[in-house]
Amino acid sequence: DFAEGNIHHKALLISVTVCSILLVLIIIFCYFRYKRQEARPRYSIGLEQDETYIPPGESLKDLIEQSQSSGSGSGLPLLVRK
Repeated sequence: DFAEGNIHHKALLISVTVCSILLVLIIIFCYFRYKRQEARPRYSIGLEQDETYIPPGESLKDLIEQSQSSGSGSGLPLLVRK
């Protein structure tokens, strides 16, 4: 009976140790991943940037015409109300 209880204690000790080690490794992994994301520069679109989204030589009207004439569902609708 004593030997059987000793085995249960050893099994409990081993499982608690393994789970604790895994938990510490997961926490370390998450910490370094968070730090790496924090160090990476963020790309934000703000009003202070001088980027133009309309290519030179094209107007807004050209871009609207291109978006209406290409892709799925382009063209006139089948049912047009009068």
